[in-house]
Amino acid sequence: MKHLMTTSIAALIALPVAAQDMPATEFNVVGSIGSLSMYTDKELPFWTEQVPSETDGKITANVKPFTELGFKGGEIFRLVSNGTLQMATTVLAYNSGEVPRNEATDLVGVLESVEQLAEVVEAWRPSYAAFLESEHNIKLLGFGTYQAQVIYCRDEFSALADLEGRKVRASGASQQAFVSHLGGSPLSIAFAEVQPALSSGVVDCAITGALSGYKAKWHESANFISPMPVNFGLAAQLANLDWWNGLDASVQEYLTTGLRGLEDSIFELAATETETGLACNTSGPCPEGEPAGMTLVPLSDADKTLRAEAVKSAILPAFAERCGDDCVSAWNDTIGAKLGVMIE
Repeated sequence: MKHLMTTSIAALIALPVAAQDMPATEFNVVGSIGSLSMYTDKELPFWTEQVPSETDGKITANVKPFTELGFKGGEIFRLVSNGTLQMATTVLAYNSGEVPRNEATDLVGVLESVEQLAEVVEAWRPSYAAFLESEHNIKLLGFGTYQAQVIYCRDEFSALADLEGRKVRASGASQQAFVSHLGGSPLSIAFAEVQPALSSGVVDCAITGALSGYKAKWHESANFISPMPVNFGLAAQLANLDWWNGLDASVQEYLTTGLRGLEDSIFELAATETETGLACNTSGPCPEGEPAGMTLVPLSDADKTLRAEAVKSAILPAFAERCGDDCVSAWNDTIGAKLGVMIE
């Protein structure tokens, strides 16, 4: 990431000089969850401050988070593909049931840290970008990620095995396969609807980012939290390919470079937010507000064994079945080679 950041900054330094030859360009951008730091701390200032400043006002982006536009999340990928949306950030797991390759870099139980996710993303990027262009009419411009996705539960919860028989909000096909393997019932619920679902008992447990859940006040209904990283909530910055191809080359060049810089900064932020989120949800210290006082459920050797068994017997085989032979070959040649893990 350091190399990417250095490269991006070096390129951006020269951009204001070239802005004088850039045509005036205005477009709409759909951002990520409006209450969370990926949007408030990174996407929003990028589009509303950095871009106008660096292009001398030549590029104007009208940006709103999808949570303020009436979207639930899963439809964003399709709307970029068909050209209804020009550009958007979306959590890739939201659409992984329809497009299995969207979850290839973020399968449950495979990665341990945001830093490792960044390495895997770099290995997967060229293959995935080509796939999006050829199969979905989408231009990949960058990635982003939330912090580690962890488990919140309302009632007594001391081990992963306790998910058996419980209704669990799970985002994406990989999380759903994981919950099912543990004997739970996975439910797909939009992020904004999870807190009331926990409160009313529609779900017993739910999975989201350690800090994201705190900011969404899940602790008002959930009393127990596991620190185990389920996965990481990878997002992507996508543009409709037909629209993208119609932009001036100078605008394309600027956005390509700028969004890679945005990616780096989002990953750097996410790397710190897992510990912050766990501290805020439990006993602190919490820079975001009052500690929530939830009970932290220690990760045991039995939990680690159960997670590893789930990856081997459920997560990877289910992904291979959903994704197909060509996808598995691409995964093995890139992500698998990076991790030293092969899908048979």
